[in-house]
Amino acid sequence: MPIKVFLSSTLRRSVSGYDPVKGFDLTESREITVKDLCKKINVPVNNVKIVIIDGKIESTDYILKGNERVGLFPPLGGG
Repeated sequence: MPIKVFLSSTLRRSVSGYDPVKGFDLTESREITVKDLCKKINVPVNNVKIVIIDGKIESTDYILKGNERVGLFPPLGGG
């Protein structure tokens, strides 16, 4: 099952050679949670504040079934 993954900001440091324009494709043989995905790609789940799946906000407990577009975002600051 293919999954398209995009990382924002500081999370990009976790994946060597990450291309922010293309993201990267991951293929899984079974359903996994976003938490499991984070572990697999070495992104500390505690550093993920916002999860967007196909344009909708979800939790890290969301079960990925395949053919999703996943965006992971750290806490953002500003002022």
